[in-house]
Amino acid sequence: MGSTKSRKRHSTSRWTCTMIGDEPRVSIDYLADHPRFVLTVAKWVFDHWGKMYRMQSVEEQIGRLSERLNKDAFPIAFVALVDGKPVGTASLKLREMTTYPHLEHWLGTVYVDEKFRGHGIGTALVVWATREAKRLGVETLYLHTPDKASFYRRLGWEPIERPVYFGMPVVVMRKVLRVVEEK
Repeated sequence: MGSTKSRKRHSTSRWTCTMIGDEPRVSIDYLADHPRFVLTVAKWVFDHWGKMYRMQSVEEQIGRLSERLNKDAFPIAFVALVDGKPVGTASLKLREMTTYPHLEHWLGTVYVDEKFRGHGIGTALVVWATREAKRLGVETLYLHTPDKASFYRRLGWEPIERPVYFGMPVVVMRKVLRVVEEK
């Protein structure tokens, strides 16, 4: 894999990563700036997690994603683009797991189209979403995953519990974004 150059313009702008060689040029932006891709993202979410989380329909996901068309407040959806086409997504959500109502800020729906996996796009989505959460003042971000704990661990997330959720074992993880000083 070639060397990587990245730049971040300002806190509410997109992130661009240019790969040298045969790797794709990836940009990450707010789904709010690309509402025409809501249907594509909704289909990915439904196809990938629909049965697992007992989702009702693609239309249900369109509704949920429509609530995430924000830039400066939770919930927020992001889209990864290659040549202007969507190739991945991630979201910052509020109170993702009903069994943890006291945990407010969550990373979720991290997904990369199968044809574009292995190029660092998932990592870029997680890093970008984490930076955006920090920009918005989040102290600790949480996620849950049935099968990608090692991926998140490599990105600095730590497992905190291993509950059963929707009938399957998952790992709940956290990433501390700001250290809160005790008074």
